[in-house]
Amino acid sequence: MWITSLEDTILVLSFCWIFSTFTCVTAFLQTTTIISKPTTTSNHFITHNINSIGSPISDILLSATRTKEELDFIIESFNENDLFRNLQSKSYKEIINALELKEADQNEIIVRQGDLPNDDNYVYLIAEGECSVIVDGEMVPEPYGTMKAGLVFGDLAVLYNEERAATIQCKTEKVKYFRIDGDVFKRIVNTPKETLEGMKEIDNLINQVSGTLSLYDGDIIPPYKPERVWLWQQYSNTILKISWETTAVNMALSALFVLYARDACGIHESIWVNDFATPDGSLPFIERLTVINQIWDIGKPLTTFVLTFFVNQAFGFWNKVYDIAREVQQKISNYNLIIATNVKRDKNGFTLESEEFLDDIGQYSRLFHILVWASKSNRFSALATPDGLRRMESRGLMTAKQLEILLEVEQQEFTNEQLCNAPLQWIMVRSTKAMEDGILASDTATKGVLLKDLGFLRNANAAVSSKLSARFPLAYVQFVQVLVDSFIFSAPVALYADLGIYSIPAVGVLTLFYSGLNNLAKIFLDPLNNEEFCDNSIFMDLGVLIRETNEITTQWKKSSTNMPF
Repeated sequence: MWITSLEDTILVLSFCWIFSTFTCVTAFLQTTTIISKPTTTSNHFITHNINSIGSPISDILLSATRTKEELDFIIESFNENDLFRNLQSKSYKEIINALELKEADQNEIIVRQGDLPNDDNYVYLIAEGECSVIVDGEMVPEPYGTMKAGLVFGDLAVLYNEERAATIQCKTEKVKYFRIDGDVFKRIVNTPKETLEGMKEIDNLINQVSGTLSLYDGDIIPPYKPERVWLWQQYSNTILKISWETTAVNMALSALFVLYARDACGIHESIWVNDFATPDGSLPFIERLTVINQIWDIGKPLTTFVLTFFVNQAFGFWNKVYDIAREVQQKISNYNLIIATNVKRDKNGFTLESEEFLDDIGQYSRLFHILVWASKSNRFSALATPDGLRRMESRGLMTAKQLEILLEVEQQEFTNEQLCNAPLQWIMVRSTKAMEDGILASDTATKGVLLKDLGFLRNANAAVSSKLSARFPLAYVQFVQVLVDSFIFSAPVALYADLGIYSIPAVGVLTLFYSGLNNLAKIFLDPLNNEEFCDNSIFMDLGVLIRETNEITTQWKKSSTNMPF
């Protein structure tokens, strides 16, 4: 009986040992699983983003002196900004820990325009609420006049050691924001000088295209006043500025030839004698010059006709490009007008879904327009590069997802001409989805008009490229150049027999007008100033054109929010 009891005891103890071991192993495995897996959907998002910069989520959670909600928000916001996306794990943790949380009341100013780094040396991240952007005492119009949660600002002034470009004022009742000391920010980000210079160039371009017309003002082409006195006073943006060097050189050549001709004719007395009398036509040298003058006279009407025809055709080309640019702008305006007047409303105006839809189309339209001209103009071409696209995303001109798509398109070796097709397709697909969801009217007429406008935008994009690549045949432009140069540089010899010393100012006048007209024609053939033929001329300022369009993409939503019925 005792043996049986002992065996039972051993059996029971063995079972307990096995059960205890199994329980410990299971608990250990569960603990490991819990540590290695995110506990919430939000942490899963953080894991994905942190892994993209090479840092495990556990390292950040253990090192950051932040609440989980703050950490979620900071990481999500930083991953929307290219400056932070490629930071190493140590730098990422350091910049998160360096942030300090602040709070401001409505109308309180966070950043003041004109402040120098010595006065305000911080980079900011809005955590809650909204802020208004004020420049020169004027509220910046939408879509660039409001800063919302998740937006980083103040980095440009700190990176480039420049004064603040705008005043940032609290718009909502309370605004919470993080800030980091500028010196700490620059040390952690540690952008190389070469990269910083390239980024500054891109930022300058973004400033030109991301503003609105009422903020930056400007004209697509320099305007004029019809008054005679005002026109005579102009020098910049005129043909006189472009052509004076050629005129001065030819007048100098004419003066040298006058001296040579007087010596060849045996005239050694001062030019002041005989009151600038014309040369004696009976002299052998003058007789030979008379023959040259007759030949030159024959070429004068030919040169005049060819040159004026060239100018007329060149202006026609410039006008066509300008018309297409304006038509693109009008079609973007038409599209936004149609959707603004055909979306779903309630008694208070647009529904939330309608507002979101209108905002999406407006943003796609602006991005499309920027990429169209970035693919045509050398001045803005940097915006269509990977660095330019990333910087536009950092500055809020596109989302991280849109950037990812555009970079994929760019990596597939599509041309810049095709890059703008992506947001054009987003416009149509988003509109189609809005029709399916009952947000936008889905009748046949509305669909037809919208498709027609998008078709025009696609064709116009290709048309501008085609016209710019086949402006004028090289042979024709070269022929006109040779003809004009031959005419004006032979003028000193041809005119001396008739005018004598008076040929010098006559050559100046002829050179200014004939060379000026030829330069004018070449300017017309480069409406975007891609050749940089001159510093200031009549090329179209695409920055102004884009800023006008930015305002157009928001005006219909603002003007049609409330109705009188």
